[in-house]
Amino acid sequence: MEMVELNFKHRGATEVSTEVPRRVGSGLRPPQYDAVSDRASTKQPPAAQTNRRPLWHLCETLRGTSVVNLCHIAVLLFLSLPLNSQSLDSLRHLLRENNPQLQALNYEYRAASTIGRQESQLMDLEVGGGISPMPVETRLGPQIARIGVTQMLPWPGTLAAMSDLADARAQPLLEEAAARQLDLIYELEVAYYRIVEAEARIATLQTSLTLFASLREIALSRVENSRGSSVDVYRSEMETNAARREIRALEFEEALAWTRIEELVNQELPRVLVVPEPRPFPTLSGTDLYDNHPLVRIYALQEAISRRALAVNDLDARPDFGVGLEYAVMGKRTDADPEGNGQDMIMPNVMVRFPISKGKYTAKREEEELRVRVIGAQRTVVVNELRSALEAARIAAADAADRLAFLEEQIELTEAALSIARTEYANSRRPFDELLRLQNDLVDYQLQAVATRTTLFNQIATADRYLPRR
Repeated sequence: MEMVELNFKHRGATEVSTEVPRRVGSGLRPPQYDAVSDRASTKQPPAAQTNRRPLWHLCETLRGTSVVNLCHIAVLLFLSLPLNSQSLDSLRHLLRENNPQLQALNYEYRAASTIGRQESQLMDLEVGGGISPMPVETRLGPQIARIGVTQMLPWPGTLAAMSDLADARAQPLLEEAAARQLDLIYELEVAYYRIVEAEARIATLQTSLTLFASLREIALSRVENSRGSSVDVYRSEMETNAARREIRALEFEEALAWTRIEELVNQELPRVLVVPEPRPFPTLSGTDLYDNHPLVRIYALQEAISRRALAVNDLDARPDFGVGLEYAVMGKRTDADPEGNGQDMIMPNVMVRFPISKGKYTAKREEEELRVRVIGAQRTVVVNELRSALEAARIAAADAADRLAFLEEQIELTEAALSIARTEYANSRRPFDELLRLQNDLVDYQLQAVATRTTLFNQIATADRYLPRR
């Protein structure tokens, strides 16, 4: 993917206390005007010195006839790239590595993955014993004390089935982490494009400052020649002040977006943008388009959990076994001396536990079978939601592309009309209100184009969110 980085700094009237670096333009060509007076053509206000060329999509930006050569700009941009710039790819990598939510889900999965090893172990060894204060008399003497050891053994294969069930229950946590990662990356991209849009709007408004300053120069020239009113000068100043206030508001909005990005990646960042080239919206085709999405894969894992739970349930319905050994300490008889008098006793034993009540196992099977049906229905709901969201994003992207083409045509026409209107106003053949309205229309179309490009970026981010295989 080709990257274009834009590094700008605001100075003068547009500088704010947040010190957020300005890095991106809008991709809209500033109008080229004919010289209508010596003052308008030779004397430029301070705002012109800080004018930044709006740049978003380089190919579209360089399409107009009034733009300088593509190779020259490409070389200048390449030579000016800072080493600490933040591209979306680098930010995505930082988010995957450092985001606390993803780390918590990773630790939760690792904790759950240890349960399988716990379930695969045999049940605890039972050891019991006792001392008889009133020993029971046997043929070989009184039974003074007794100690016994018992080990229960489940039906063969039960422990392995329980371990597999525990491991299967841990797997959905990975899919939850993957789905959460897609959501966080989407939030990151939306915040990033919000910064891009703010930068582009600032660049457009900076261009409008230059244009309003030019209007003010023309109005002053007419006032000095007693052909105009000083009200036109004040109205130009009012428009300039409004544009500067909007720039400051955008700078604060940009600072908030950077704060959100730093929260997502869990570290402070050099606030330098690298704007990626827009990509075409993906083709939505194929019946298995959504099968690889974590929100869909999680249901397949839940079905596997139900199947393994059924296997464990069938094994639980079978008998359990127990083996043990008892050791009895015997005292000697005093009233007789039989052979083996006082000899201790060792007695092995075997136990079998039969599950008599089968009702709970039957009910458990019915529960899991119904749960599989629930999972299938929920999967259908999620697939339909994904399909609907992607279709809505595709429609929005198509509408934005069509609207952008319309706005670019309107910008060209407005620039041409404004150039003529400026000349006629300088020659006292057009009122100031019409000139100001055309100027505001031009800025409005440019800002709408900026917002439309942001819509295109956001729809691509939506596709990435719901089509992770891309």
